[in-house]
Amino acid sequence: MNIEIKLLSKDLTDDYIDFFDNVAFSDHKEWSYCYCAVPFFDKKAITQFIETGKENLREEARELISAGILQGYLAYENNKVIGFCNCGDKSNYKNLRDELWDIDDKNIRIKSIVCFIIASEMRGKGVATKLLDRVCSDADNEDFAFLEAYPIKNEGNNFQHFPGPVSLYEKKGFVKYREFEKDMVYRRKLR
Repeated sequence: MNIEIKLLSKDLTDDYIDFFDNVAFSDHKEWSYCYCAVPFFDKKAITQFIETGKENLREEARELISAGILQGYLAYENNKVIGFCNCGDKSNYKNLRDELWDIDDKNIRIKSIVCFIIASEMRGKGVATKLLDRVCSDADNEDFAFLEAYPIKNEGNNFQHFPGPVSLYEKKGFVKYREFEKDMVYRRKLR
């Protein structure tokens, strides 16, 4: 399997949208409205997007990519997108600021790893690991103090692990930083 990882850019927006329209949630249609843009909005806005249809959030995703706010990496196999990792500056994620922001973090630059979306037929084949490898490699050369991830606490179904499982992060040197009722915060110190 030859997987190529590309940094999301304006030039790859159509690939990104096609992945979310046709591949990402083929086996979990009720989440198809997401476009991995949900973390950038508060709960009220998300509810409105769900009620008004996914077209609105699709356009928001396009705008967020164009503005350089929605960031991450696309995984390709044979020129087809098979996965995405949403990661970027923690201060851009409204949901994280509302729920998982430690007062001490306000003056620290943190790169957040929010989710992995992998095509159903590619799950369990190391795509998320390859995406995380690239995130870690690039983060070592960026101006962030920490990489941070938010795995869920309890075992659940495949879809509940979209933030990535604890084992994925522990293999890459992340350690538990905080714990909440359902979520955990794992961190990896950068240089």
